[in-house]
Amino acid sequence: MKFSDLKGKKVGICASGGLVSLFIAQRLKEEHVDVEQFIVDIGQPGDEAHEFCADNIELMQAVNVIDLKEDIALSFLHAVRAQAQYDGGYWNTTGIARAVTVKGLVDALRERQCSVLAHGAVHGGNDEFRFNYYLKMFAPEITPFSPWEDPTTSDRFRTRVDMGDFVADADETMMRTKAHHSVDANVGGVSHENREVEVLSNSPDMISPIMGVKVMDAPDVPETCSITFKQGIPVEINGQSVSYYQALAEANRIAGRNGVVLKNVLENRMNGTKGRGLYESPGLDMLGIAAKHLLQATVDKDSWEVLRFLSPFIARQSYAGRLYDPATQAALANVATLTEQANGTVDVIAYKGNYMVDRVREYSKSRFTAQQFRFAHGGQKWITESV
Repeated sequence: MKFSDLKGKKVGICASGGLVSLFIAQRLKEEHVDVEQFIVDIGQPGDEAHEFCADNIELMQAVNVIDLKEDIALSFLHAVRAQAQYDGGYWNTTGIARAVTVKGLVDALRERQCSVLAHGAVHGGNDEFRFNYYLKMFAPEITPFSPWEDPTTSDRFRTRVDMGDFVADADETMMRTKAHHSVDANVGGVSHENREVEVLSNSPDMISPIMGVKVMDAPDVPETCSITFKQGIPVEINGQSVSYYQALAEANRIAGRNGVVLKNVLENRMNGTKGRGLYESPGLDMLGIAAKHLLQATVDKDSWEVLRFLSPFIARQSYAGRLYDPATQAALANVATLTEQANGTVDVIAYKGNYMVDRVREYSKSRFTAQQFRFAHGGQKWITESV
């Protein structure tokens, strides 16, 4: 599809405030395309938040803001319960965000009579597949459009610097530095990409975290956090009831101020290549460790084996843009069944990027998870607790 094919159509654009989404907004404006702009609120930290986009960037005015914070937080907590981490401990913060974004946009696109969804995913990359796949799943009547499909764009704008100059000419609030560093952010985490990151011999120390402080700048005094789970999902933090979003946001605050570890990941991409990225996800890391210890105490042996089989499958499917496929949803439903008794409180000590479980208490027990004692009964024979 070319820009000329958009005449007479209303085009929805999902804008994040990043360079590419701003570029597409300006490019569509230049071509006099009828555009409806949308911003999804998925808990973006810092300058990627929708308030910043709507209030400070002229190109993003008159947008429709769609609140998906609870939706995306629940998807991340399902990943925590499933212990579903991709290469290098990556929680699929970008892949899950694409799934939740497209699914959450569909009704708004239809309501605004948009027959096309424009996105800025890199041509031939993971996100282009994810956008197209989920759109076909949830709204096959809406056509995906990438500006890179039109040679008038790809020939004219060969670098991100070219794109940055184009947007900066249209709106002086656009920071040209966005051309050199790509950030994808939501309440689950932040991914960093730039030319230096792509070189394996370069240290990740070049990047400063957005969701907290560097490990060396974290306090010298450990902080204890109590997390209460019900059926594997956190429902209280430090005695306060929390929604899905509040649980993740509070975990981010606690973990972030105690040191953010940038995961240095050389991930296996969908097209069979490898790509390096740096990922921060302090809250998910802390919740994930707490959940793992609770699962070990409350899930029986056979169920634990099945759970360990499902974890990498769910992670791979989420990464591959297949979060809502029947097989993935069935796997997640199985995890929910296996973790029905995953109730209890975990005390975690956060200290300079490390999360150490101090205690697992007030947890559910069954005859399948009964604990055996030896030294508590004299040390001469094993005694199984009655439950």
